[in-house]
Amino acid sequence: MARKANKTVAKQASKKVAKESAKRAGKDAAKKVAKQAAAKRPAPKVASKAARKATAPSAATKGTAKSQPAARLFGTDGVRDVAGRGSLTPENILALGRALGRHLADTSLEDRRPQVLVGVDPRPSADLVGTTLAAGLVAENCDVHWPGMMSTPEVAFLTGHGPFAAGVSITASHNPSIDNGIKMFGSDGRKLPENIERKLERQVASGEASGPAHPRGMRFGWLQLGRERNYEDFIVKTFRKSFVSLKKRRISVVFDMAYGARSIDLQVLSLLAHSLAFGKTVPEYRVGSALQAGGEAANNALDIFFMNAASPSQPETHHLINVECGSLHPQGCARAVRELGADLGVCFDGDGDRCLLIDETGAVRDGDFILALLAADMKARGMLKNNTVVTTTMANLGLEHALHQAGIQLVRTDVGDRNVSDAMAKHGAVLGGEQSGHVILTDEGHVAGDGLYTALRVIEVMLDGTASLSKLCGVMRKFPQTIVNVPAPRKPALESLAALSVQLAKADSELAGKGRVNVRYSGTEPLLRIMVEAQDDATVKRVSKALAAAASKDLG
Repeated sequence: MARKANKTVAKQASKKVAKESAKRAGKDAAKKVAKQAAAKRPAPKVASKAARKATAPSAATKGTAKSQPAARLFGTDGVRDVAGRGSLTPENILALGRALGRHLADTSLEDRRPQVLVGVDPRPSADLVGTTLAAGLVAENCDVHWPGMMSTPEVAFLTGHGPFAAGVSITASHNPSIDNGIKMFGSDGRKLPENIERKLERQVASGEASGPAHPRGMRFGWLQLGRERNYEDFIVKTFRKSFVSLKKRRISVVFDMAYGARSIDLQVLSLLAHSLAFGKTVPEYRVGSALQAGGEAANNALDIFFMNAASPSQPETHHLINVECGSLHPQGCARAVRELGADLGVCFDGDGDRCLLIDETGAVRDGDFILALLAADMKARGMLKNNTVVTTTMANLGLEHALHQAGIQLVRTDVGDRNVSDAMAKHGAVLGGEQSGHVILTDEGHVAGDGLYTALRVIEVMLDGTASLSKLCGVMRKFPQTIVNVPAPRKPALESLAALSVQLAKADSELAGKGRVNVRYSGTEPLLRIMVEAQDDATVKRVSKALAAAASKDLG
């Protein structure tokens, strides 16, 4: 595939951000110096050991705190809870911000203030959670950059390609609007390592991350409002010329923004569009006259229809995030694709790190199909490094069979994008992802899952040929599969669930070689997820029903 923008684009996109840090050494050199400095200095300037000792909990209190197990804040994808409660009380958020700020200050050069990027999705509690966390960071002498609404992939990209010591996305992803969460990224643009998350948890639970704060020099950290456009530059430079050069026909695409953080990307998508139109899912998709692009944009490849877009200036819509729309509810987008005769639908989740696709017939195509078609295309172009794709235990057996027939190795790992990312690094893979549509493509330097980037890569494959999405997805045939969610107000060890263990043994015996079962607790919700695959729907329904009944009995 001819691509004018390739692996160098990510580096080019970071030039503007790099200007403000041009006087200091590059990030890798700075990290090396920081480690050397940390080894030599007795304590960071953020606060002396004596000052911290004076403001730390008393010996009695400290001993009591240590005797209790540290509260778990982080799940499989950051911190998540009902906003204002549980893990996300204002006190916990502030303490977590201070713990992160202190960690960054302790591991940075003494004469450098750590810079932290904090973006939010548009849910109603965004400012509560975001500004409270920012206050904790500022209290620990971190300079916080606050762009407002920003997708999680953009936070990760800018953190990895800019001057930031860390990035934070305030989002609960696909959860309801009353929930919120905190996802943290290191300076490499990847999720913080689990050992760092546990360290932050301990500091919050013990009270170490509370008490008086000490300024570095004459002031604390500062909050800067403003938005970098380097992610937008990266997307446009990567795809605009490629789309034009590959275009054999224009493609019409419906983008369902899920009233989420991807709504901020209307502008960047418009730069790839030949025409634009807007609509809603309820009661049906209606379109007024399309906005036709002129000048250079007249050569753009896409006719774009937007639906369910939120606006920072319309807070009355912010509670609609993920409500009957987006990747959780793709039916509205599928209806719009059929009504408009579009070639493709793209359904984002609340923070935009995943997408589901809708083919021209209105059929939903999940992450398994996306991985299968991208793997086939990348292998054909010699771009599938180490001939390996990484996915999780939840991926359909059909994906495994399709890749095996194509001579591609499939590596399975535990659920969670961090597990996928770690396994990709271990096996030298550039393609991985989850059935949910969280796909990671690292061949052009973007290391985080990104629903928009994934969708544009699929569109690129479509533009490079004449095949429809349904035909491209024909490289894989899915085994019938269902996922049943059983309420789990408590989460005892799975092996301790007696009734479930009996049913699991029966299912394993029946499905040997002809299907499989995967049972796990959700890392973000009080649910036990039971996944069953088999060669026919009747077996799937019967086995999943028996397992769900047994689990309900044990957890009841």
